[in-house]
Amino acid sequence: MKGNPEDISFLRRCINTFSWIAKHGLINFKHQRRNRWLFDTPLTGEFPVSNTSVTDSEVFASYSSLCGLAARNMEIFNVFRRSRIMVDALDHVSIQQGKAYIVEILNSNSWSNDFTKVLMHVDSVGEPRKFRFRPYGTFSPTLLRYLKVYIDLKNFFGPLKNLKIAEIGIGFGGQATLINLLDNPLQYTCFDLPPVLDLAKKFMNQLAVPDRYSFIDGRNPMHSNSDLVISNYAFSEMNRNIQDQYLKNVILPSPRGYITWNNLAEKGFGGYTLAELVRIIPSSQIYPERPTTSEGNVIVIWGI
Repeated sequence: MKGNPEDISFLRRCINTFSWIAKHGLINFKHQRRNRWLFDTPLTGEFPVSNTSVTDSEVFASYSSLCGLAARNMEIFNVFRRSRIMVDALDHVSIQQGKAYIVEILNSNSWSNDFTKVLMHVDSVGEPRKFRFRPYGTFSPTLLRYLKVYIDLKNFFGPLKNLKIAEIGIGFGGQATLINLLDNPLQYTCFDLPPVLDLAKKFMNQLAVPDRYSFIDGRNPMHSNSDLVISNYAFSEMNRNIQDQYLKNVILPSPRGYITWNNLAEKGFGGYTLAELVRIIPSSQIYPERPTTSEGNVIVIWGI
């Protein structure tokens, strides 16, 4: 193609835009434009990193600052899911991945009106980036990931309402909130960095989630008598010393578990390999991550 480079670039942008609209719709194009607004979080010395995990490292140095500031400042809290560091760290699921999660959900379950109500309720806090998923509603693709995990837990382990659940890496509390609003477990233990726990507490209180939580510093995980351990990538993003503490105090004492695994800690923090982990956890099995969000990602499950 010959011509003015600026004209060629403009033409390509137009083609890409029309292609995106044809695939996802004009309403979602408008959402996409609104979703571009993000804000940066200043790094504060009050929340230093200690390199226990990916989100506790220099790569995401302002993540703890964002969580700590949002936990005590309502103005920041009201838009915390528009923070660039929150999006980079965990709230970055794409519209394409969201649609793929819906396909996986429908492969084993019919869509419930309760799903739509709970997703919209959880998304009412923090001003998240949202898209329209016809005919189910308008919500964050990240919550569709959490819903798919919830469906997996139900399919593998049955009803969750009488279980004591421990979640390694609570984030802003989205997974925990969704599980508690849909299935009302007996007890829920949350492990993460202190400022992240503060944000999760505020988030769940704002959504009037039933008060059955305990919050434990994820840098020093205490012994947990849980019936089910879950982790969305967090365990596989920790250094080996912290992984050892979780294995001893949280994972191995639990008769059931569901860990979505990537190899970030193995590559950058000296963490366990997948092969090492399944040798350590008795009767653990490897399942494919569906949909696959990155090469090498799998789900490790035991107690089924």
